[in-house]
Amino acid sequence: MAVQFLRAVGMLLLALGVVHLIATPHIPLLLRGSPRAVYQLAVGPTLLNHVLVGLLLLPLGYTTWLAGTAAERGEAWAKRVLALNTVVVFAMPILVAVFMRQPQYYRAPLFLTGVGLVATISLLMGIAVCILAARPDASRK
Repeated sequence: MAVQFLRAVGMLLLALGVVHLIATPHIPLLLRGSPRAVYQLAVGPTLLNHVLVGLLLLPLGYTTWLAGTAAERGEAWAKRVLALNTVVVFAMPILVAVFMRQPQYYRAPLFLTGVGLVATISLLMGIAVCILAARPDASRK
């Protein structure tokens, strides 16, 4: 079951990366209400940030998906990758809560899709890693 969860997490991380990339063209519209000087300073870095996060989610998803099967076989590299990826995934909902405090964000469909994906990803990854860690043969292979 852990492998299926990790594969699902990998696919969901890939989907989250795609959602980020799809949402990127909407950022200038969100910033349009800002004063002109603020808009000019913020639009480039905000677009860059959104594209980079979207792109970085793709290898995070792929390595999680790939490491799931390898971890079940007891491959040490996979366990290290999953440990690091789990820390990153668990940080996601915390970071959303810390930085996205404006209520209007939670009315945007793409943002809500991302939040739902982050919550699902964290839950599934936590369960999968706990299952792998609880296996008695996991440390002997």
